[in-house]
Amino acid sequence: MKIALLNLPFDNNYGGNLQRYALVKVLQNMGHDVVHINLRRNYHLLWYRRPLSYAKRMVRKYLMGNDLPINLERYLSEKAEQDNRLAEIFYARYIPHTKKIYDIAGICEMCCKAFDVYIVGSDQVWRYDMTKSIGLNNYLLDFTKHKNVRRIAYAVSMGNQTRLPGRLVSKLSKSYSEFSAVSVREQSVLEILKSYGWEHPHATWVLDPTLLLVPTDYARLITIGVTEAQTIGKIFCYVLDMSDAIRCLIAEKEKEFYAEAYMCGLHSSVTVSIEQWLRNISDSRIVITDSFHGVVFSILFNKPFLFLGNKVRGNARVDSLFEMLDIDRTQTTSLDWKYVNYKISEWRVKSFDFLINSLK
Repeated sequence: MKIALLNLPFDNNYGGNLQRYALVKVLQNMGHDVVHINLRRNYHLLWYRRPLSYAKRMVRKYLMGNDLPINLERYLSEKAEQDNRLAEIFYARYIPHTKKIYDIAGICEMCCKAFDVYIVGSDQVWRYDMTKSIGLNNYLLDFTKHKNVRRIAYAVSMGNQTRLPGRLVSKLSKSYSEFSAVSVREQSVLEILKSYGWEHPHATWVLDPTLLLVPTDYARLITIGVTEAQTIGKIFCYVLDMSDAIRCLIAEKEKEFYAEAYMCGLHSSVTVSIEQWLRNISDSRIVITDSFHGVVFSILFNKPFLFLGNKVRGNARVDSLFEMLDIDRTQTTSLDWKYVNYKISEWRVKSFDFLINSLK
């Protein structure tokens, strides 16, 4: 089958790119032709808004001391291009994709091509505040409503979102009912969907796509990529939202483990390729992270880890993962890896069954 895959706009997030890669790889291994919808953030200000917006920014900059540039859109576009340069190399090499698309009109134009199936997911594609680029309705594949196609949601997440307004739930109910199959990444989403009355189709709890692949799949990426030993014997610290409290904790762990910390983040002074990021986890002695996918790849590589929690980005996904794999969050530096790997293999079977049955 020819499959179009939709998820959040492209950026430099390691986990986001690897979950995209993993789902594409799995579908290709099943014999399908997969194309990723190359959605990008649109840093563009409509022409009629520019005079007033620029005037306001000039007042803030020159009279109020605000440091933001007057042409904020150009600044953000250039920054995104610089931030994404390493991820772009990985994306171009491993993920078949459309041309760059910036809005729903571009997606609809692209969808004139013949696709048999549209898959949305994984990641927080049903989290309302993360879907503004094309609208939550279009992350429920509303743009395909006049097409005779199969619609599948794989491991969709709502992040830390609470209930949507009732009017929005009612508006989106028909879009949900048009899906052939729905699966979610967090168990908590099952209850949310039930509370909305979205029970046809009935949702299934499945693994994040990154866990569908095995460690040797990622080791192959490391081998193909240009990487170096950066974290052997060290504490690999992948922290998205740094704070003084986290810095103190890391310093304590350096003393406890007699090991140096290697720091890495999406917007820190140290950024690495996706392949290097994988190797840094694989080589490390222990991982400290506040990232969901930092936890996922620590588990995949059987590395002791400390999850710091991240209320802003949402802890439900990690809590759900721990429940799925029967992990005690207080014992993550001394897990029974044989048991954890067995649990992952069990859930792989269930998750593959969902995909296979959905694509029959």
